[in-house]
Amino acid sequence: MPVFQSPNANLYRGRLPNSSASSFWRIASRFLLLCVALGAAQSARAGLVFNPIFDASTSSAPAGFFVAFNSAVQFLESQYSDPITINLNVGWGEINGGSLSPGNLGQSSTNQQGFYSYSTVKTALTNDSKSASDATAIAHLPANYPGGAGNIFVMSNAEAKALGLLPGNAAGKDGAVGFNSTASYTFDPNNRAIAGEYDFVGLAEHELTEIMGRYGLGQNGAASGRFSPIDLFRYLSSGVLDTTPANGAYFSIDGGNTVINTFNGTGGGDLSDWSGATLDSFNHNLTLGKELDVTPGDITVTDVIGYDLAAPEPSTFALFALGIAATIYLRRQEVRTG
Repeated sequence: MPVFQSPNANLYRGRLPNSSASSFWRIASRFLLLCVALGAAQSARAGLVFNPIFDASTSSAPAGFFVAFNSAVQFLESQYSDPITINLNVGWGEINGGSLSPGNLGQSSTNQQGFYSYSTVKTALTNDSKSASDATAIAHLPANYPGGAGNIFVMSNAEAKALGLLPGNAAGKDGAVGFNSTASYTFDPNNRAIAGEYDFVGLAEHELTEIMGRYGLGQNGAASGRFSPIDLFRYLSSGVLDTTPANGAYFSIDGGNTVINTFNGTGGGDLSDWSGATLDSFNHNLTLGKELDVTPGDITVTDVIGYDLAAPEPSTFALFALGIAATIYLRRQEVRTG
């Protein structure tokens, strides 16, 4: 049977009638207002805050120093939701009024809390558990720590704040960082890999995360017999924790079964840095001319030692949902009027 088409049959094909269009845009405008409100709520939420106090030495630092340092601060603040404030001094060519150790590009000095028993640390980590990585890490903690008994654990002020062992807004200095003033750096957050220059953003992230608690054996006031939470994830092989320390230790959250990265060895430098097998902000030696990002493995470190990961901004999901809803609505109208 032939199908006849009226002269105006194509008039609204692929278009919305005025009443439908009005209804759609009314709904869309409400959705957009909701997105704005959600975004504002996300921006206003309580979260981790660094409170840098710039020493007099920084008056001679180039303007780019402050741009790069603040970029590192903003990145780290965006990653964690802990309602704490980390107070620290920042030096240029010095740290805490003293000289940097020879050859150091950057250096940190961390105020600590302690001493804690393994039971206290394990309970604090368990109570703070929120992410999938936290759950895995807690499930693989030993019943008793092989490094010894008694109050043998210390941690940074900042980490104690994150774990609820110290008030999140406790006053006083939590640490200090200082940076070599004679090295060649790229300070541009958007151009961090320049031949012959060090990535200052990556360097600042390295030192700031040490203030957050990314240190352990050999860095916490004793060569042996004193531990920090990160040491609970320092393995030599499956089921065998490194308490000595020894070369070949690696970071793992599932009892040593999976290697996330390899710790620096005993040849010098911080034992809780990475050995440098990959390009990474947490490496013991920073690579000249390369961008050194904080990697997913690095975020896992700070997550399982006590920090809570920030949720993605809800406005992003809301806008995505709006786009999908609009597409479906328009497609249906095309079908109805086609």
